Amino acid sequence: MRLAIDSSSAQGSVCLAENGTILREVTFGSVRGRGTGLHEALQSVLQEAAQLNTIVVGTGPGSYNGIRSAIATAWGISLARQIPLHAVSSLLGIAEGEYCAAGDARRGQFYFAVIKDGVFTQEPKLVEEEELQHLAVEYQALPLFTASDLSDILPGSLQQATSAARLALMQLSESASQGIPEPIYLKAPHITQPKR
Repeated sequence: MRLAIDSSSAQGSVCLAENGTILREVTFGSVRGRGTGLHEALQSVLQEAAQLNTIVVGTGPGSYNGIRSAIATAWGISLARQIPLHAVSSLLGIAEGEYCAAGDARRGQFYFAVIKDGVFTQEPKLVEEEELQHLAVEYQALPLFTASDLSDILPGSLQQATSAARLALMQLSESASQGIPEPIYLKAPHITQPKR
């Protein structure tokens, strides 16, 4: 039995799967990763999990708070139950097949990646708005999914959150379960210096 968790965007989700079958998926509001939606959804789903064998957590890119909350929660459950924890990019759980994924990285920057069958063909990278628009044209044959509404700068893009169910059904490598999961941060921390 596998538990999957993602709260990298404004809509998070938690899923319980067994032998490749989705038993239950719960979605919740996770605006900027704040609120108690993650823990309420987990409590609801875990009531149906007699025995967990593994956990999958989405590591972003996306909401700083949301990613950290999901990782901390998944890591805590993994340690408490002494079961493997697999960390995968949240962008791999957006859709099936081949697609592009983009999102607002704030302060005038965006992230962009290309995925095919659950694997990156172009790793997530940080871009400015003009480059993002050029990439959207370059890959216009593929669907473009965004974590938030970017239709004003990316006409034809589709807003779609990561699905914990897709993460739960992924083929996972054993090497992904070693150590503490690392969030995918594409930007250096924004630190405000104190004024004199």
